[in-house]
Amino acid sequence: MNEQLIITGITIDDFKIIVAACVSNELQKFKPHPDTTPPVDDLIKIDEVAQMFNVSKVTIFAWKKSGKIPFYRIANKIYFKRNEVFDALKKIEKKVV
Repeated sequence: MNEQLIITGITIDDFKIIVAACVSNELQKFKPHPDTTPPVDDLIKIDEVAQMFNVSKVTIFAWKKSGKIPFYRIANKIYFKRNEVFDALKKIEKKVV
């Protein structure tokens, strides 16, 4: 082991400041950056959408097929984003009223 020893006059308070700064810099590497992480939206299945609006799954499939509500296919399964479903259904209600 080839270590070099440096002897210097440093106060305990200065040493604490140096160590705290080094530790803080290293911890910043592990901290997630909120502006770079995408927001996670609540994904729900077709059963939940049908229950939320008291309609059948057939109706949800029809809305999906006609493009009235956006959907996502993940591993051969269909999911919906809760906020997108509410936004789409607000538009549908405005057209009906």
